[in-house]
Amino acid sequence: MAKIAYEVNYGTQATYVYPGGYDSSKLGLGPLMIQSNGGGEDSFVGPLPVGLARPFEQSTAIPGIYPWAMQWSSNTDWVFLADNATAAATRRIVLYTYNRTTGAFAWQGFITVGFPFAGTQGTYTITGLRMTYDTYSTGTVAVSGTTVTGSGTDWANQRIAGGARIGFGSTDPTQITTWYEISPSTTPTATSITLSTNAGTISSGTSYVIEELRAIILVKNGTTATNGGLFIVKGLNFSTFQPIVTSTIAAATTTDNIRATFWVKDASTSTNTNGTGLAIQPKDSNTQHYIWVLQGTTTMQLYKFNLRAALTLTSGADTANSWQFATGVTAALTGTASQANNGRLANMSSGPGSGLNCIYFTTTTRIYRTSDVSTITTGATNFLADNSAEIPPGGTNTFAATSALNSIEFADSIDKMIVITTGASGVRSYITQYRTDSGQWDRIFLVDNKQIDQSIADSSTTPIPSILGRAFTVWSQGGMAYLAGIGTAATTNLLYAIPTGADWQYASSTNCRIVTPEISTPNAYKYSKVITNAITVLGGATGQGIGVSPEPFRTYYRTSGISDNSGSWTLLDDTGNLASVNGASSIQFMYEFRTIGQNCVPARLLNTVVTYDDLSTDSHYQPSVTNSSASTKIFAWRFSTAFGGTVPTLRIRLYNAVTNGLLLDDDSASPTEGTWEKSTDGGSNWSSYNTTDKANETTYIRYTPTSIADNIKVRALLTQN
Repeated sequence: MAKIAYEVNYGTQATYVYPGGYDSSKLGLGPLMIQSNGGGEDSFVGPLPVGLARPFEQSTAIPGIYPWAMQWSSNTDWVFLADNATAAATRRIVLYTYNRTTGAFAWQGFITVGFPFAGTQGTYTITGLRMTYDTYSTGTVAVSGTTVTGSGTDWANQRIAGGARIGFGSTDPTQITTWYEISPSTTPTATSITLSTNAGTISSGTSYVIEELRAIILVKNGTTATNGGLFIVKGLNFSTFQPIVTSTIAAATTTDNIRATFWVKDASTSTNTNGTGLAIQPKDSNTQHYIWVLQGTTTMQLYKFNLRAALTLTSGADTANSWQFATGVTAALTGTASQANNGRLANMSSGPGSGLNCIYFTTTTRIYRTSDVSTITTGATNFLADNSAEIPPGGTNTFAATSALNSIEFADSIDKMIVITTGASGVRSYITQYRTDSGQWDRIFLVDNKQIDQSIADSSTTPIPSILGRAFTVWSQGGMAYLAGIGTAATTNLLYAIPTGADWQYASSTNCRIVTPEISTPNAYKYSKVITNAITVLGGATGQGIGVSPEPFRTYYRTSGISDNSGSWTLLDDTGNLASVNGASSIQFMYEFRTIGQNCVPARLLNTVVTYDDLSTDSHYQPSVTNSSASTKIFAWRFSTAFGGTVPTLRIRLYNAVTNGLLLDDDSASPTEGTWEKSTDGGSNWSSYNTTDKANETTYIRYTPTSIADNIKVRALLTQN
């Protein structure tokens, strides 16, 4: 029996998308999993690494908070941030792209937003940010210069704004290579669009797609309170965001659906002036898209607006069409609600809000849930359905309740709430189900290790979303959590991307796993173990003790159902022991990862090695024809390679070479069916067998069965027991 080792090295493996494109001959990468081919320790597989951007260190330093993200393509997310600089008459919105194959951010740029106002303008602070992204591709077009003529289009009634962008030849935005801006100062008609630049001549019947972004901004005004409220910036597109901005998006006046900032008010003198956050419903149509403004800190009131309403404008403000109604004011809340983008609309699959469109928000001590928004009516004061008190995992005798909850986000890929604290004194945050039974919350995560990920830090460190005594604001999109630190300095205003959806606790539903290619193990008698080599300390090469230990991973195996992905998986412990697993023609491994933890830095796997014993003569021995005898039924071997210590127990099996039936199975420790002997002089003299290691090149062993039938062709197999 020979000990065989088979190694799978990562970095250059052919891959497929697991599980949909299952191919047992390739490496399977589930959602949020990557293979890196950087050479050495940078050739690995694992979840996306922690991404890092530094808003305050871009060419235009803008402290960005309140992330809002969307997945534009399978590989690219757009991540927007709200301006957190000192209150001013204008505010800026920042755009980054995030690459889901490399885990890297890229700064696209920003826009500067002006606001309509009444009386003394004052200065603005953003308390809530949402973006909307809409595409239109109905009908076909022809183009001549800067004029686009539609056939079967209805652009005016779809309320497309000037400033959006259009591409030709496909209805899929990701297939467009050249985009053209719709003139920002013009409003599309049903069948005519004016472009900002010449697009040449494009024949009629051509497919097209229009993309439009809008920024939904909730602000407070520090000088004139009634100038605060909800604003919509229409007519944006990806290219509107630039690294250098020389003009401000103007306040609207009297014309709707151009690139401008529009004020949607509840009355001529706004009462929606103390906003807590926003909760946006899914869009119903291009004429109806509801958003709720949360207002209050010790009580709660809701304002409902239609973002797609046709606006009737006076000095850039609409009071007639967008605003729907306001509720009454609730009784006193337990705890105090923050005004840090606080509030999310979620349709959870679990808990008391399962299947309902409810608004969730935090106070310092609990999460509140409203009733389904379809049931909330004008003047209502009883719309709060229930709440979930902060009870840390393990109970308050394990982790003290923080009483510092600050904001909330719904991670739809795992059906959990991300609850962020203020971070004061290093208090940690949570990822949890919403529960009202006084039970413990699910997970506690993040830690304040004081690492500062500014650009002038030690370049060998790896990014860690350290709390640093300040709050994060968070948005979850497609399994990625984008965390922006609330701060106005390079040391605090940092943007992280964490693959929270890849955590092993949710892998059974998310399929965020890595599956090795099928490993052929011909003639395997039994498996020994699997060894997975992974990075133990990441970064910190130029300093002592500043590297970080990645989060753990766990290993599964299977030996059947590999070809068609039908086999079930068995979890191994950290020893990787496979000694109890019978040999098979092949074996396969699967990995799951912890990504929600103290540092949230995922593991990086370098290679997988499986060892097994096969059905061949042990490699320390060679069959000896000279010292074997068919007539006396003696089976002999030369001791060819030393063990380097005590010889382990040997096992002999005699098979019928014709039928492969087992005739005899015996071992050297307690033989019952024959006699073991040993010679150190080439077979001239034989003595009782012992476990002493090889003495010389003339050391032999032999086995004589007590009884075996005549006239049988016999195959002898000598292995370790």
